[in-house]
Amino acid sequence: MRRVQTNLPEPPDSSALRDYPIYDYLVAARLRRDLAASPNDEADSTIDGFLRAHTGQPLAHALRHQWLPSLAERRRWDWFLPRSAGLTDPPLICDRLAGRLATGDTGGLAADALARWSIPQRPPQECTGVFAWLRTQGLLTPALEEARVRAALLADNAPLARDFLADVPAQRRAPLLQWIRLLEAPKENIEQLAAAPGLPVEPEALMAGFTRLAHTDAAAASDLLPPLLARPDLGPLLQGRLRRAAALGAAYARQPGAVAAFSQLSGDSLDTPVEEWRVRAALWAGDYDKALEWIEQMPASLATQPRWRYWRARAVAATRGPEDAAALFAEIAGMRDYYGYLAADRLHRSYDLNIQPSADDEAVQASLAMEPGMMRAHALIDCGMPDEAGAEWSAALATAQPALKVQAAHLASRWGWYGQTIATLAQANEWADVPLRYPRPYMSEIEHASKLTRVPTDWILAVMRQESLFRKDAVSRADARGLMQMLPATAALVAMRWHLPAPHRDDLFDPAIAVPLGAAYVRELLDRYGDQLSLGLAAYNAGPAAVARWMPRQSLEADIWIENIPYSETRSYVEHVLEHIVAFAVVRDAVPPRLAALLPPISPFARPD
Repeated sequence: MRRVQTNLPEPPDSSALRDYPIYDYLVAARLRRDLAASPNDEADSTIDGFLRAHTGQPLAHALRHQWLPSLAERRRWDWFLPRSAGLTDPPLICDRLAGRLATGDTGGLAADALARWSIPQRPPQECTGVFAWLRTQGLLTPALEEARVRAALLADNAPLARDFLADVPAQRRAPLLQWIRLLEAPKENIEQLAAAPGLPVEPEALMAGFTRLAHTDAAAASDLLPPLLARPDLGPLLQGRLRRAAALGAAYARQPGAVAAFSQLSGDSLDTPVEEWRVRAALWAGDYDKALEWIEQMPASLATQPRWRYWRARAVAATRGPEDAAALFAEIAGMRDYYGYLAADRLHRSYDLNIQPSADDEAVQASLAMEPGMMRAHALIDCGMPDEAGAEWSAALATAQPALKVQAAHLASRWGWYGQTIATLAQANEWADVPLRYPRPYMSEIEHASKLTRVPTDWILAVMRQESLFRKDAVSRADARGLMQMLPATAALVAMRWHLPAPHRDDLFDPAIAVPLGAAYVRELLDRYGDQLSLGLAAYNAGPAAVARWMPRQSLEADIWIENIPYSETRSYVEHVLEHIVAFAVVRDAVPPRLAALLPPISPFARPD
């Protein structure tokens, strides 16, 4: 494969190579290489035959998605069109529209092309010719052009709306441009509307701008809300929506007036975000009476969640006394999760992880391992091709029953494919096999990193599990890399501060480099926040700048601080890492740390400059 990827000469294929389970992946790689170098009829015929022979198999996917654009670029519509039906990739959809236009297959083409044109996304360049044809046919009317801009605005995509606006007739642009400006500069434009009640504005435009302002500058939104509500063109429904946006913005920003803002909302404004965030705001304000009142008004779908059962118990304890809350805490204290552990701490009970190892049937696993798709997955893992291995694995288990998936999870663990083990157990709804769900790979690297940084091994494992699921080649959309999901720039700065070799981008795929750097960054954050683990974890996920915005003005219980993290991803991240720390201690037969000890009150003195 490396020779193919680097265009090096290849020796003849041995019989052993031809018999290797993933030999066809090598063949497909050669076909992709040859197609890129010299596309021609002979290559097309060879690829077509290969794809027909491997219909429905994962290895055909990458080849097909390289071949079809090549056919379209060469205008080989006779090959492309019969093989491109049902595609969902936007450029290929556009290629298919272009092919239909080029071959005169215009029946229904206008409707299909208009449907694609109307999507509020930046169109692929492959659609340029078809969209030009729509214009020459007089099908792109001013009303449709305006509707396209509005679709982009409703998606809060001001840059795209501004691009689309160029096609709208001048006499239709004013309200659309006002909407764009409300999204681009909400404060100054909302101030203008508050100061000039006669200045017209569309309700959805006002709502979009005010919602953005409430999320970016909650104090300004609260100040501007009264004059906005006094505008004569606002009906009760829009007034309620504005109050809702202001209340949520105040809660996200932990503003002192958030509880009062929620108290002014009518029943029409209640939805899941309001029902959850008004309780969070009350907890932040220390208003347990209001928190309890609002929890008890939650629908059953929310109230029965461990999160709100725990906070109901906390509110009862604060308002009626610990004795009245004991039974409520006891109901969840045996749960294997963050809130169960917090409840157990309140009762001074030991944690109950309810460990029930799943059946480990080696005979079933041996039979499963001999299935062709599983053989290919195993070989692909051995060859460092985890994406392709995952596709084979998913295809092989697509119709498997949960019991078989559990055996597959055991098999993946035997192969050292721990991320797939954990994911497959989740698909099988198997949560009680804690040892299988919490492996301890890369221990030599982790122990070295722990000695270097004084970060406990269980903490490093917990961050690693949450960040990458033990996949050393993981890459995020933000280009965070490796087991500890570090950004290359952050890794370089950490390495410099710790006098470690400067890593190249791909060095972060090496556990020996990635784990110490990740642990060093955890240590830096812990030092920055006075060993406040909750703050360090939140900063690892969302960055120190975000945590600086979330710091309380006075000492605050850590569980309340975590509950009020405005980023749901970061809130969940902190909770899960704490769960993992407990589990990793248990699987090595150690006494698990208490969350009460890991989460002392958040001190305002931990607030960084």
